[in-house]
Amino acid sequence: MSDVNSPGWLYERGEHRYKHRWKHDYAGFQPDGPGGYGKCPKHIEQALAKRLLNDRGIPFYEHDGSSYPEKIYVLYLGVPYVCVPTRAGISYHGYPWRGDMAARTLPKRIERKLREQAEADGNAKEFKTWLKDYGG
Repeated sequence: MSDVNSPGWLYERGEHRYKHRWKHDYAGFQPDGPGGYGKCPKHIEQALAKRLLNDRGIPFYEHDGSSYPEKIYVLYLGVPYVCVPTRAGISYHGYPWRGDMAARTLPKRIERKLREQAEADGNAKEFKTWLKDYGG
């Protein structure tokens, strides 16, 4: 669900951003520093990432009057992802959300919408478990 005025966001991991990819086919975290790096399942290719971003993304505007979302949240297989701009308002890069990392808490509106998506998808248990394990 991209913005009404947007033709659709691009998914770009950004130059030299390989840290959010790994060989496993599930979302998780690789230890490295405080909390580690969020890792996406290996089957998430560019086309799927773009489709998730545009079809399932929930834009979040941190500042009133912002012309583009500062974050876009996506739920995939019960796992919440946060997407941040690589090129402001044009492209985004996502990784699994974790409460003790940069996006500390899920805004209540976002959490509610993600929970609704999880229930509709049949992934409510996985979403609840993720929040319990990684909610901060």
